[in-house]
Amino acid sequence: MILPILIFILTLLVLVLIHEFGHFLMAKKFGIKVEEFGFGIPPRVWGKKIGETLYSINLLPLGGFVKLQGEDEVGGIPKDSNRDFRGKPVWQRIVVVVAGVVMNLVLAWIIFYSLLIYSNFRIIYPTIESGAFIGGVEEGFPAKDAGIVVGDRVLKVDGKDVKAWEDARTFIKEKNGKEVVLILSDLEGKNTREVTVTPKETDGDYLIGVVFSPIGIKEYKTTQEKIFSGITYSWDLTKLTFAGFSKLIKDLTGGDIKTASESVSGPIGLANVSTNILSGGREALPFYAWFVGVISLTLSIFNVLPIPALDGGRLLFLLIEATFRKKVSEKIETAVHQIGFIVLIGLAILVTYSDISKLIH
Repeated sequence: MILPILIFILTLLVLVLIHEFGHFLMAKKFGIKVEEFGFGIPPRVWGKKIGETLYSINLLPLGGFVKLQGEDEVGGIPKDSNRDFRGKPVWQRIVVVVAGVVMNLVLAWIIFYSLLIYSNFRIIYPTIESGAFIGGVEEGFPAKDAGIVVGDRVLKVDGKDVKAWEDARTFIKEKNGKEVVLILSDLEGKNTREVTVTPKETDGDYLIGVVFSPIGIKEYKTTQEKIFSGITYSWDLTKLTFAGFSKLIKDLTGGDIKTASESVSGPIGLANVSTNILSGGREALPFYAWFVGVISLTLSIFNVLPIPALDGGRLLFLLIEATFRKKVSEKIETAVHQIGFIVLIGLAILVTYSDISKLIH
């Protein structure tokens, strides 16, 4: 139990450090003074100054930060300082702000490409709604001859709606070897088609020769698909993430707080998922790597959104400045980020409470 938790903490540390290292690297490249490189949110637990930069570990393990000279200060830039963040060209400041997002995105691509090559270009394809997916097709059975392939989703069996992966297997067994009509689609429930198969008797059972899975499996076949698979897969997950955000907002506005709370997780919830995955031993390591890739991708998506106090919020102000050739008032920007920070902390506390409640119940 302790080892999986330590592995997850180390994983989180690496993801945060990679993100912040992007800011750090670009700041150094453009001659901006980095005052502090921190893991977690203050209050500070430990800190050590190396050169001009303070490296710190903070109490709340909900992210990290790089404090740049002048970044959150109000007032004029000191005349004797050419290393102030505010004094750099707007394009350099934009590069510094987006560097963390890029680092997490590139890490996700590396992880996904590695997994795709390892698994012969087959990979988990999560969906918003549960269902029955084809995870494998066996040679010498009717499913193969009927054109059923890995990644197909079973929507109906002889007119009966399939809502869970067990339904598909149960409905087929009920036919006792008689012809069965399947309505199939792609992973996202689109491009439907009808397939008719007659189960084959094997050891007293009637099978069509597929492996049903509660999780979709995406297979990349052509050379072009394989070359761009890591990027296109990341794009698919990004679309899925926004679909999840949309559903979350819909649940919240509709008053379904319980469903909304069950669909979000913070560090404690992720640590619990991590523990469950790692309990599978070595065989679960590829799935854990996928889990880390998803977290890294999610961090890049979340951080680029125009949310105050996050990279996306700072990027929004810089884009306004680049567009109108005039800075937004430093007092206004600072106030917006401070309010955003307070709201984020409040949301983090609520999510943490929700995670703990799930574990207790």
